[in-house]
Amino acid sequence: MNVLQIANFKPGTGGISGQVEKIHACLDKEGINNAIFSVKGSTWYRLKAFFKLASIGKHYDVFHIHTCSYGGFLSAVMGITIGKLLKRRIVLTYHGGGGLAFFEKRHRFVRFFLTKTDTNIVLSGFLGEIFDKFDIPYTIIPNIIEFDKGKFRERISIKPNFISIRSLEPLYNIPCILKAFQLVKKNIPEATLLIVGGGSQREILEQFVAQNDISDVTFTGRVNNSQIYEYLDRSYIMLSAPTIDNMPVSLLEAFNAGLLVISSNVGGIPYMIEDGKNGLLFESDNPQQLAEKMIFAVKSPEQTLSMTQSANDSLWKYTWGNVKPMLFQAYNY
Repeated sequence: MNVLQIANFKPGTGGISGQVEKIHACLDKEGINNAIFSVKGSTWYRLKAFFKLASIGKHYDVFHIHTCSYGGFLSAVMGITIGKLLKRRIVLTYHGGGGLAFFEKRHRFVRFFLTKTDTNIVLSGFLGEIFDKFDIPYTIIPNIIEFDKGKFRERISIKPNFISIRSLEPLYNIPCILKAFQLVKKNIPEATLLIVGGGSQREILEQFVAQNDISDVTFTGRVNNSQIYEYLDRSYIMLSAPTIDNMPVSLLEAFNAGLLVISSNVGGIPYMIEDGKNGLLFESDNPQQLAEKMIFAVKSPEQTLSMTQSANDSLWKYTWGNVKPMLFQAYNY
């Protein structure tokens, strides 16, 4: 079997690209010939990519397409079109939390393509419900995490060292985290916040911190995905406040490193976190409630340590050993 992954791919950046890299590495270890074809680039490059994919695709049995909403759907259009012409097996993984709005706006267009695959993969029941609504067949296969017990550090106490690892874009609602942290500082003056990631909102966020005189907030900028565990190891509690999301791997990485995750209760996240059991959830864009959860986590170390252990124990679902048979079935291998 020869597998070609097709995606809007950029190495070392996490997200969809991170999953593509993980699958590539896992298939390599299985001795399966596989490669990555990126559709990321200028308009002119993408036009040429149609012809390039038609030429390269002849050497592969399976097209595994990774796609998402709006502009990210180009990989689906390109991969399915060429895959059908070459009569290849077409497996598509739909990522991202914005599927409902996109499907409602472009339902005929989306169904035209997604009903022409051999298998559609969604990461959780969250997107499964959306696919059901539009009568599009699917199977649930979760994201993969490199489960490394060496990354887990058992904390014997909980320090108020918070971290956010999300892009600094409106979707991820970093202002909610900053407002909550401002409230926490009044109760826990020694608290610190590490903001890992880059994006279009960085200057605005830094201005907010300066204007409100919030101390102990550090912006690292964008870092390579290989460095993520270095930052997680220095922290105790991860904060995530997106307004919509699907299955963020950054939360799984926090589970793996032994951090408690506090996240907004949106999209596919409730399929990953059971409030009070393996993490804490708060209502979206509610900094007051987030601050209360942050303070609770620091001042209730026994409960927090129990939740971090439960989160780490749940990672077996996302290991290659668990995902491999499901993915190979999709590949008809």
